Amino acid sequence: MDLPEELAALQRFHGHLGVYVTLGLRMGAVGKRRFGHYKGLTASVRSQPDPPMRCVLDGIQFSSGCTFGKGNISLEPGSEPEVTFEKEGKRFRVALKKGWREKIDREMSKDKELEQSLFYYEIPESDVFDIRDG
Repeated sequence: MDLPEELAALQRFHGHLGVYVTLGLRMGAVGKRRFGHYKGLTASVRSQPDPPMRCVLDGIQFSSGCTFGKGNISLEPGSEPEVTFEKEGKRFRVALKKGWREKIDREMSKDKELEQSLFYYEIPESDVFDIRDG
C-alpha cells in the first residue's frame, strides 16, 4: 500500500503505524498550524499510560515539534487522548469527540493498521476532534 509521505515518515519514526500515533500526528498538526513554529509552544498530553493509546505522544512530538528532549511536552494519565497546547498565554485543547475512543478500541486490528491509519489520516478534523480555546 502506498502511503502519503508524511505517514511513511511517521511510520519510520515510530516503528509502525497505528490509529493512536496517526491521531497524535493530526493533533500535533493542529497545534503547529494554530501557533506556528514550536518555539515557545508547550503540549500537555493526557493518555492512558500504556500503548496503544500512549502512542499518541509520538504522533504529537513528530508533528508539533514539542518533544521530551526539549522539555516542552508532558504526559498526564487520562482515559481519553487529548492535548492542550499553550503559547504566549494562549491555550487550546484538541480531544477525540465523544464515542470515538470506544469505536477505535473496538475496531483496532494489527492486521488492518495501515488501512485504519490511512482512514484516520484522511478523516476531516471536524468529524473526529473537539477543538476548543481555553
